[in-house]
Amino acid sequence: MSQQQVVIIDTGCANIASVKFAIERLGYPVTVSKDPEIVLSADKLLLPGVGTAAEAMKNLEQRNLIQLIKQITQPILGICLGMQLLGRYSLEQVKDEKEQQVPCLDICSAPVIKLDSQGFPLPHMGWNTITPEPGHPLFADIPMGSYFYFVHSYAMPIFAQGGR
Repeated sequence: MSQQQVVIIDTGCANIASVKFAIERLGYPVTVSKDPEIVLSADKLLLPGVGTAAEAMKNLEQRNLIQLIKQITQPILGICLGMQLLGRYSLEQVKDEKEQQVPCLDICSAPVIKLDSQGFPLPHMGWNTITPEPGHPLFADIPMGSYFYFVHSYAMPIFAQGGR
């Protein structure tokens, strides 16, 4: 059985070296590319991102990646801002403290909204356990009670507004 080809989409606005190193430490070969042939032939894709959704979407447009990403049929994992970009739009605060609706890729038909802090500081930072939906394939080989590291202020409530 050949090893699966993992590709990190080169968005120009991401922590690509850190993500590449992490995947290599897990023992997988990884390629960083924005080449359509390489991206569309990958077994698994990673979409990392750092910054604001508005700037990231400009980068994707300048690199001709928007239509390419919308063609993807294989599994894709958005990391940090990359996850936000998979949503319908992202609500971000602009300089005058107003929220701006930034159109995103609409791969997941749900908005990305600021977390309700309920009095806790944002961004939410630290190690926490999660409670996955029973039987969900994403967590098939991850033991219950595993810790995940979070640094985020936004969330995608996928079932709140008819997300897919």
